[in-house]
Amino acid sequence: MLENLHHPSLRAKKYNEATDRWQAGVNRSWRFYFTIEDDTYVILDIIPHPKR
Repeated sequence: MLENLHHPSLRAKKYNEATDRWQAGVNRSWRFYFTIEDDTYVILDIIPHPKR
């Protein structure tokens, strides 16, 4: 993640432009939300992915 935020396995995308919050996948069942502050990634939440 530190080397390539846009690596396909992460499926990272900007979740909320206003709060600069990002979302990425741990696996198909879990996702996490984070912000980037300077060169630090701050994990805000890790939650199960909603069932489809």
